[in-house]
Amino acid sequence: MKQLSYREKIILLVFVTLMVIIVFVAWPIKGIKANTKNHKQQQKDIKVVYDENNRLIDQIPDIEKNIMTVYDSSKGYSEKFTVHRKNFEIDKYIQEVLNQPELNNGTKNNIEVYGQFIEDEAVAGELGFYYYTPNVVTYPILQAADTNGDMLVKTDKALATKLANALAMCLLEPQQIEKHTATVTMRFTKESLMTFQDKIKELDTGIRISSVAIDDYSFGKNNPDPNEVGYSQGTIKFNFYTMQQIQKPVFSDAK
Repeated sequence: MKQLSYREKIILLVFVTLMVIIVFVAWPIKGIKANTKNHKQQQKDIKVVYDENNRLIDQIPDIEKNIMTVYDSSKGYSEKFTVHRKNFEIDKYIQEVLNQPELNNGTKNNIEVYGQFIEDEAVAGELGFYYYTPNVVTYPILQAADTNGDMLVKTDKALATKLANALAMCLLEPQQIEKHTATVTMRFTKESLMTFQDKIKELDTGIRISSVAIDDYSFGKNNPDPNEVGYSQGTIKFNFYTMQQIQKPVFSDAK
């Protein structure tokens, strides 16, 4: 075997050294650089998520404030609905209305309950939104000439507002609510019946008189008993609209 010259040995030594550097130094460094690049990208991704989470956390006070605003504006509506009452509770509640001075002639009530309240089973029903739609006879003619869509506003701003409100209200869906009825026989004068209906409305609760069946529309005009002149008995049906009272939001568990 031919011996290597000094020059060839030097070249071989340099080659081996380079191979060692490439295999044991340069190649691992390349892998480390690749890992470093990946880690940097992961750090960027984590920072994006971190910043987004911080942004959402910073929004929590505003979100809680908005929730409380909705709660404060909504609880007044839920308070307008009555709580569910049993027969004796309905009787007591209505009697408190009947005892008001406007329904009493000084000696006895001009309207009073005759009999027991007959309560139906509660059912789930829909409660629609009441709104008024103006009837504009000339609107089709106006609409045909309304090129820019603002003629009605310019012609009659108040009417345009009413129409816009009616359109917004008609898009609202009826709400589900608990409904039950209670029927009772009562004795009343014509005036006290009208006053009683007004008093029920003034309570601003979810109780409404849905029907009144008057037995004697002459209100005792030809009754031989003078104590019955001006009076009639009749059947009055009450509608009770009930919903759960809205609970106040609690945020402590979320913090």
